[in-house]
Amino acid sequence: MRTHMTRRNPRRRAVSPRQIREEIAILERRLAEIGPDGDSGYEKALFRFFEQQIGQRRALLRQGSMLGG
Repeated sequence: MRTHMTRRNPRRRAVSPRQIREEIAILERRLAEIGPDGDSGYEKALFRFFEQQIGQRRALLRQGSMLGG
C-alpha cells in the first residue's frame, strides 16, 4: 500500500508576522516614491506589482491571525 507523502516546497519558509509587516512597510515606502502616476510603463507595472505584493502579505497576516499566529 502506498501512502501519500507531502513534499515540502524548498522555496517556502516560515516568516514571522513582524517580518511581513516590515516587508509591507518597505513596499509602501517604495510605492510612495514612485506614485500611482509613474513616469514610464515600467514604473506603472512596478507600482501594480508592489500593490499585489502588499495584498499578498496582508492576506498572510490575516491567515496568521485566524490561525492564532
